[in-house]
Amino acid sequence: MSEIGKLRPVNSADPLSKLIGHIHTLKLSTKITIERDYNSTNPDAPSHRVYVGSDDTAPVEVGAAWAREIKRGLRQGQTFLSVTIDDPSFDSALSFAVFEDDENSWVATWRRRQAA
Repeated sequence: MSEIGKLRPVNSADPLSKLIGHIHTLKLSTKITIERDYNSTNPDAPSHRVYVGSDDTAPVEVGAAWAREIKRGLRQGQTFLSVTIDDPSFDSALSFAVFEDDENSWVATWRRRQAA
């Protein structure tokens, strides 16, 4: 897996309510905000909305995230976010995961999907 960004929670009591940070790839470098969607009542709907934008511009919604549980390994039972962002300038959507790194930091990781 490749690390493409770092985020930090805005609210330490509920870290997944809002995460702010940056993601960087060869073609993309932007500020990102992942915020819980409290209005959704559909259990299949995304649990979070994803916004990008600099400090000088208004945030633009570019994607969604779903809260998931790690199923195995040392971090079994912990929550992570499965994130997808898309934009007309992209060749295809960018999907990545956001995992807790330490108490005040979350890391965005990307891995190319393997052919079945």
